[in-house]
Amino acid sequence: MRTIWRWAPATALLWSAAAKGVTLQVEPQAPPSSPPPAPVTVAPAPAPALEPPPADQGPDTLPALEEPQIPAPPVVAPRVTTPTFVERKVLPVRAERRLALLGELGWNSLAGVGPTVTFHANPHLSFDLGAGLGLVDGKLGLRARVNALESEVTPFFGVGMMVASGFEAPTDNIATDMDNRELNVKVLPSSFLQVVAGVDWTSRSGFTLIGALGYAWLVGRDNVEIITGEPTPEEKRALEIAFQSSAVISVAIGYSFR
Repeated sequence: MRTIWRWAPATALLWSAAAKGVTLQVEPQAPPSSPPPAPVTVAPAPAPALEPPPADQGPDTLPALEEPQIPAPPVVAPRVTTPTFVERKVLPVRAERRLALLGELGWNSLAGVGPTVTFHANPHLSFDLGAGLGLVDGKLGLRARVNALESEVTPFFGVGMMVASGFEAPTDNIATDMDNRELNVKVLPSSFLQVVAGVDWTSRSGFTLIGALGYAWLVGRDNVEIITGEPTPEEKRALEIAFQSSAVISVAIGYSFR
């Protein structure tokens, strides 16, 4: 019992030194008859690793914003474009300029002296309409013609009809002989059949020239009525040329529209 109480203080000092990480050498009081005990070395316990306290993240603390990285635009090689040529089909001139307005001057022609209108149904088929004045007074004519070519200049062949109003009032002495006789006639309404051949020049710019030669036949009854006098053979022939069947000569100039 005495031995236990003798070692109690030394044991308490050892446990206290071990808790504080200090090496103590305790020399217990040995009994007078026993040798002193060997010193006891206690290794200190490793200190736990300490983590830094977290940063203050209060309500006014925002995380740092990283500056946005704008990517550089990609390098695009210049595109080489090869020009594309679209071939435009050139239409015949009478397919582009299908309507023409002209002024005509002619003998036994569609209009005599007056305007004519030409319509190209297609490059090879055209229609001519004319109205004007002639020796048989007012005239109206219509003709269909076939164009041989599609070029600007083309020959054509045409067939048409004409009607004339005539004049009821007698003429004022058309006798040619100076023998104190009078020859007066009047021209009745009449119609004619016309056959012609000619040339049509329609340029790309629109200028148009039409010339025709042919013959016109009186259709139906005699349209010349003798009022006074008796015509001589020469006068009778002149009346036939002026008012009845005779040659056709005409020239028309104008412009063709798109």
